[in-house]
Amino acid sequence: MNKYEYLDCCKEQLLNVFKLTKNHKKDEQLKFRTEGFIHAGKALGVISHEEAVGIIAQAHFEVFGESIESRQNRKASLKEAVAKGDETFINIPAYQRLKL
Repeated sequence: MNKYEYLDCCKEQLLNVFKLTKNHKKDEQLKFRTEGFIHAGKALGVISHEEAVGIIAQAHFEVFGESIESRQNRKASLKEAVAKGDETFINIPAYQRLKL
């Protein structure tokens, strides 16, 4: 297996993890296995840290349609609004809240 095949394999595993997360069906064992696979690639020198970060960001964007940072910021803002009792979150239709 060469570097590009390894990166493709990492991406496929990441896509599976992110798709499950998007559908609210997290699989912690699959997530940890994928993290271990990526870590092994870095430890063996097959891929660099930058390549790993890049493939994670790419797979995340493909599944969620936004960067990891923007999704984290959006979710943090929503959690903060809920904690403060901000009514605007409650006024969002349920089908849209599920996407958040």
